[in-house]
Amino acid sequence: MAPRSSEQNEKIRSNRIEEILNATIEVYLEKGVRATEIGDIAKKAGVARSLVYYYYKDKMELFRDLFTKYIQAAETYIKASLTSEEGTLIKLKKYVRFYLETTQKNPRFMKFYRQMEQDIGYVFEGVSDDVLKSYTLNTRQPLIQLFEQGIQEGTLKESNVRLMVHVYWGALTYSIDMFANGEFTEQEAQQQIDTVIDLIFKGIQNDK
Repeated sequence: MAPRSSEQNEKIRSNRIEEILNATIEVYLEKGVRATEIGDIAKKAGVARSLVYYYYKDKMELFRDLFTKYIQAAETYIKASLTSEEGTLIKLKKYVRFYLETTQKNPRFMKFYRQMEQDIGYVFEGVSDDVLKSYTLNTRQPLIQLFEQGIQEGTLKESNVRLMVHVYWGALTYSIDMFANGEFTEQEAQQQIDTVIDLIFKGIQNDK
């Protein structure tokens, strides 16, 4: 048998790490970061503890890798979706729809994001202020800028921008929690998503 190429070895490595990270999410949602142990993750992934330790020196390094991956994914999506060439209202409505539809299809994934935001300080102890500042800047600032643009062009009501963003974000995150907790059936979901969008934008959209 011919030896594996470097590309094949890298693919195997990437697949193993992905399996470990996916298992970490499952255990994290069940136990939280403090109670999670490497053994729990290895068992969930169906691999030996030694393999997890081969890639990560300890639990906290694993969690930092996991959180960094999903922080970067969130920042990339938000920047792309809120800075596209579409109109302000279209982008804001699509933003709400994306999060609610994603939650309805994969509630555990969104629960992970919501829980991750609460644990950034613990996982990145020592540099948590910098991580939180960067995450907040990269996920909230594009939203603030879009609201400022909407007010300037007259599609959004004139008001305190940060207050409007907090109202918008608060309504969205509370709705995400409702969808994640399974309060709506699959048949009800689309109608409820339309209702959430209608309720949010009745408060901020300028109809004049």
